Amino acid sequence: MNNKPQHIQYPVDQLLQEQGEYLPLEFLLQEGRLTYADYEAWRNGELNTLDEALFGDRQHIKQQLIEAADYLQRRGWQVETITYHAWGNDRSRSLRFSRNDALNDCFHQRYRKPQDQPQLDMFTDAPAINRVNGIIRALVNRDAGEARRQLEGLYDTAPDHARLGELERLVEAAENLDAPVDDVAADLRTLQETLSPLAESLLCKESRNLLVPLWRRLSAALYNQPYHAAHAERHMSYTASQAMDWDTARQAVEQTPHWQSDPVLLQRHARACEQLHRRCDALLSWFTLCWQFPELSDASESSIDTELRQQWAAFLELEPELPTQTFPAWLLLAKPGLSKVLTGLRHDAASCPASYRTLYQLQNGLSGQADDNIALRARLKQQDSLLFQHYLLLQ
Repeated sequence: MNNKPQHIQYPVDQLLQEQGEYLPLEFLLQEGRLTYADYEAWRNGELNTLDEALFGDRQHIKQQLIEAADYLQRRGWQVETITYHAWGNDRSRSLRFSRNDALNDCFHQRYRKPQDQPQLDMFTDAPAINRVNGIIRALVNRDAGEARRQLEGLYDTAPDHARLGELERLVEAAENLDAPVDDVAADLRTLQETLSPLAESLLCKESRNLLVPLWRRLSAALYNQPYHAAHAERHMSYTASQAMDWDTARQAVEQTPHWQSDPVLLQRHARACEQLHRRCDALLSWFTLCWQFPELSDASESSIDTELRQQWAAFLELEPELPTQTFPAWLLLAKPGLSKVLTGLRHDAASCPASYRTLYQLQNGLSGQADDNIALRARLKQQDSLLFQHYLLLQ
C-alpha cells in the first residue's frame, strides 16, 4: 500500500467503519463533492448525468474514485456492479453517472467484505421475504403505491410477520408526505423517535430517500418561525440540516437575530457552510465557538472538514498545552495561508481575543515594517506567553 497515495484511505476507512461497505455515492456525499438535492434531481430525470453537478475538478474526483477502488481491491474486498434507476414515471430507465465510461463504471460499484451478504437476501424463495424486500425497494425508490401493494400482499402472506407493523408505519409516512402538519412538535417527535430509527434499521443508508422528504415537510411548516433556544430543534435550521438542504439551513441561521451568540446555531452554520464549500464562513463560526463556547467546540466530532479535524487533533497534542480559545490563533500559525483568506472576520469584535488580532497582524504582514513586527511580537508575548512560544517554534 505504500506505493499509493495515502490521503484516500482516511475517508474510505471512515465510510467502512460507519456503513460496513463502500459506495462511491456515499463517498461523494461525505466529501461534499455532491449535494443530496442534486442526487435527487438526477434520480428524478432533471440531470442527464450526475457528474455535471459535482463540486471540484472532475479529473481529480475520477482519480479519487479510482484510488479508492484500488485500495479496496488490494484489501480483498468484493466488488459488485449496481444500477441506479430513475424515480417517477420512468422507473425502468437506468441512469448514467457520467459520459466518461471509466468514471461511469467506477461510480456503479459497491465494495463489501467477501463474507458480507445483504441482510434481506437470505431465503429469497420465501414469499414473506420477497414481500418485505419489495416494500423496502419501493420505499427506497419513492414509489408509495408499489409499497402499499406489497404491504397488502404481506398481510395476506404473513399477517403475523414480526416487522409488519414497522413497515406499515413507513408506508403510511410515504403516503402522507403531502398532508399538512397540524402539530410540529408531535410530528417532529414521531420523526425523531419512531420513523427515523425504523427507516435506518430497515432501509439502512438509503433511508435518506424516505426521510429527506419528511424533514422537508417539517421545514415548510417551520418557515419564518422564530428560533427559541429552549426548543432549538423546532427551527428550520435544524430540519433543513436533517434534509441535507444546506443553503436553506444556512439562511435560516443567518436570519436569526444574534445567532453568533448561540452555540447550537453556530454549529449548524459551520456545518452548513462546510457542505456548501464556504470554508471561510465555516471557519469563522468555528472560531467564534472556540472563543465563546470552548466546551462545545470539538471539531473532531462535528466538522466534516478533514483538514480541520486533523489540525484539531494536532492541537490537542501540543506541548505546552494550549486552551481551546487559542485554537483559531494556533491554526493561523499552522496554516499561514489562512490569514490571507479570513478577511471577513471583524477583528474588533468583542469575541475576538486580543492575542488573535495581534497574531493575525503578524501573519498577514499588516505592519510592513520591521520595527512594527518587533512591537507586535512583544505585544503577543505579553498577551499570551504560551501562544508566543508556539509562534517562535513555527517561525
